[in-house]
Amino acid sequence: MPDFLRKFIGLLLIFAAVGVASCQALVASCSSPANALPTVSAPLR
Repeated sequence: MPDFLRKFIGLLLIFAAVGVASCQALVASCSSPANALPTVSAPLR
């Protein structure tokens, strides 16, 4: 039981982190592609 729960929670956290990161990138690029948080979008590349 704990092993299964640990793997399940780990996968959920990974998927949640990827989803949040992709959504933030989409919103930042769609809102204003020219100058949307240059200090934050520059290191991500």
